[in-house]
Parts: sequence; C-alpha cells; structure tokens
Amino acid sequence: MTVTSLQEVADGYRQPRSLGNPILDLNPITTLCVIVALIVTGIALGGWVPSLAVCLLFMVAAVVAGRGRTYLPLILKLWLGVGLILFLLRALLTPGHVLIPLGRIAVTTEGIEQGLAFACVVMAICGGVTLFFEFVPMRHLTLALERLGVSPQASYVLLASFQAITDLGATAKVVLEAQTARGVETEGNVFMRVRAFFPVLAPVFLSAMAATEERAIALDARAFNSSTRHTSLVELRRTRRWEPVLAVALGVIAVGVIVGRALGWF
Repeated sequence: MTVTSLQEVADGYRQPRSLGNPILDLNPITTLCVIVALIVTGIALGGWVPSLAVCLLFMVAAVVAGRGRTYLPLILKLWLGVGLILFLLRALLTPGHVLIPLGRIAVTTEGIEQGLAFACVVMAICGGVTLFFEFVPMRHLTLALERLGVSPQASYVLLASFQAITDLGATAKVVLEAQTARGVETEGNVFMRVRAFFPVLAPVFLSAMAATEERAIALDARAFNSSTRHTSLVELRRTRRWEPVLAVALGVIAVGVIVGRALGWF
C-alpha cells in the first residue's frame, strides 16, 4: 500500500461517519429523545387514534430513512403476533355490551375499544424501540453517550450486552448447522426443534465465555482503563443547532400533554 493510499485511509477515519440519510445521520441522543417524546405524547393523549397515528408516523419515518424494507415486515409481524393477540384478549374478556356471544365469553363494545387502545399503545412502544435500533447502530449510541460524559466502562458494558445477544445468535446458528451436517435432526415440528436446541446451549455458552476472556485481554492490551481520553475509529457528525431545539420542543409538548391530561384539559 502506497503512502498516498495510507493517507486516504487515515483521512477516511477522521471524517464524520455518515449513513447516507439526513434522518439516520441525526445524533443518536436526538433520535432517542424524539422517539420517546412521540411515544409519550401518543400515550398521554389517550384513546387508540393518537397511538395509531404515532405507529403510522414511525412507518413513514422508516420509509423516508430508507429502512422500510427491514422495518415494515418486522413491525407487521409484531402487529400480528403481539398487537392482534392483545386486542382479542381485551375484546373477548372485557365485560360490557355484548356484540357477539361466544359461549361463556363474548365480544363486547367496551372490549373492542379497550383492546384497540391497549394494542395501539403497546405497538407504539414496540414500534418506537424497533425504529430506534433500526436507525442507530449501538456503537454510535455508546459513543454519543461518552461524549455526554458517560464513563467508557459503562458505555462498553452497554455495547457488549447488546453485542452479546447478536454473537450468541450467530454462534447458535453455526452450531445448529454443524449438528445438521453431522446428521442430527434439527428441522421439523416444534418439539423436534426444541429437542435439537438444548444440546446447543453448552457449546454456545462456552464459546461466549471464551469470547469474554478474549475481549478482556484485548481491552487490557489497549489500555482501556487508562485515565486519558479514549480515541475511536468512528467519528460522529457534529450535532446541528436545530437538533436540540427539536428534541426540547417535542419534550415540552409531551410534558404539556401529560399536564393537560392530569388537569382534565383533554
């Protein structure tokens, strides 16, 4: 590699990291504050319409940010697997004016209203959390927290915790593929899958423990516990002036809605 190419690589690390979209390039803390403020506002307004509007707003934001292909199928599965079940349970088990009798249980008007409200609130929370992790890489979030004064040890624990979930899933997939190559039945009905999964747990956790030891050695070799300022290969973009204004404005609106609901203004 020539001196010029080495200089280009070094300059590339010095440039702020861009994800190619203005929404994705927002400061992670700004994104977090905006999403939390929208969720709180939707829940505080009450009823199912505001929460549903927040869910639709999250979907639009995902499409505009270029994450629609991954976010929309995932949120649709959550609606079918979580939202629909919560709605049906409330609709069937809430006493009130009976619309459709089903033996000892019945679909009631109050149940439908409460089911819609509860399901939309839960899905607004799930949609916001899913959207945040769709928009913000964990390393960017931990770096932004460090810039706010959070200790590197705390930010590393947060990053390592989330990374461990990904690593465990990848290791389990590799072990299952190895078991399949040896002729072990890992496909079929639910009971067969569960029976094939338990023998995988031991190698997966042993691998995780070995990886933890390797990370500890790597951190020690890089003087992680040094009191000097830490450097990073990733440089976040500077927070633009309007970003804190947007976060504060939405936060004030959320607080105002909460106070208004408490005082009976809404």
